[in-house]
Amino acid sequence: MNLAAKSDYYEILGISKNASSEEIKSAYKRLAKKYHPDVSADPKAKEKFQEALEAYNVLSDSQKRQNYDQFGHATEGFSGYQGFRDFSGFGGGGIDFDFSDLFENFSGFEGFSSFTDLFGGRKKRDQHGENLRVDISIPFKEAIFGVTKTIEIERIENCSDCYGSGAEKGDSGKKTCSRCNGKGLLQKTQQTPFGLFSTQTTCAQCGGEGKIIEKPCNHCRGKGKIRKNRKIKVKIPAGIETGMHLHLQGEGNTGIGKGSQGDLFVVVFVEKHKFFKRDGPDIFFETPLSFSEVALGTKLEVPTLKGKAMLDIPSGTQTDTIFRMKGKGVKDLNSGRQGDQFVKVKVLTPSKLSRKERKLFEELNEQNGMKAKRKSVFDFLK
Repeated sequence: MNLAAKSDYYEILGISKNASSEEIKSAYKRLAKKYHPDVSADPKAKEKFQEALEAYNVLSDSQKRQNYDQFGHATEGFSGYQGFRDFSGFGGGGIDFDFSDLFENFSGFEGFSSFTDLFGGRKKRDQHGENLRVDISIPFKEAIFGVTKTIEIERIENCSDCYGSGAEKGDSGKKTCSRCNGKGLLQKTQQTPFGLFSTQTTCAQCGGEGKIIEKPCNHCRGKGKIRKNRKIKVKIPAGIETGMHLHLQGEGNTGIGKGSQGDLFVVVFVEKHKFFKRDGPDIFFETPLSFSEVALGTKLEVPTLKGKAMLDIPSGTQTDTIFRMKGKGVKDLNSGRQGDQFVKVKVLTPSKLSRKERKLFEELNEQNGMKAKRKSVFDFLK
């Protein structure tokens, strides 16, 4: 789907931006009933149903909703950080939503035996681990030259005692669920005026696993997962800017079953410098000069990112004049272009004068003929 053409998720569901989770779910169920391709005659039913499904998938998840509220659809271009699903296959793609009650009291269609099968209502035993995000703030200089940082995160990992099984004795400590006979699903068939209608729901006793732990692991209490604090070294490249992120593959939460490890995204914020300002690869610096320096011209010692450099100030330079120091900026992280440093001159007017300075300025004032020039303007206006 074209990112530029996407509608606002709140508008798609017809809800306000402060809608509760129940309002989000209710709005989605209403649209799902209306636009499901098996029951709707609308030629755009599939597209509208898919939009509603995508909107629900984001807004029903508190983390994804927060990211969407902050960044909008741009989050989808964030290298997978938000964990967005691929909706192109049509059918739910792992969305945590029980479809068994979606059409509970719905009548007026036939020929469909199980909504749960279509939408993957059975709990997936193998799931990719959740991605994590960490924001860090670094000094201006470290962003320019690069640095290696050690960050501390809390993530979900497999229990070190049971290796993620949740059972005291590993897989051998599990038995087949007696309620679903190891299928992980419960099927319910109802007689309706249109014939038999069958639905399947995840077994509540085993959570869709098909097995029950007899002796839970004491360390993780049968969950198979624990929270661990980890210290991770992050290499921050030279030239990074505020808002850029680093993608550390496999450093997120542990997946379920054979699901792969999630990723870690480190979002960088660069602190402001007292004197330098940055715009992409270019650096900006402002320096004060006296009347005599700009009138006579001078060689000015200017601080740069890599030390001091000399800048020629020609005589007659006016305030706010900008000088370019080629190659004294930052190397662009994406293009590799070496930026420049721009120096803006500010001519300072002295607030206090000594007797000698005042006398010199009075003599200069008489010689430059500025009064005569202003008088000629008034004469012209008359």
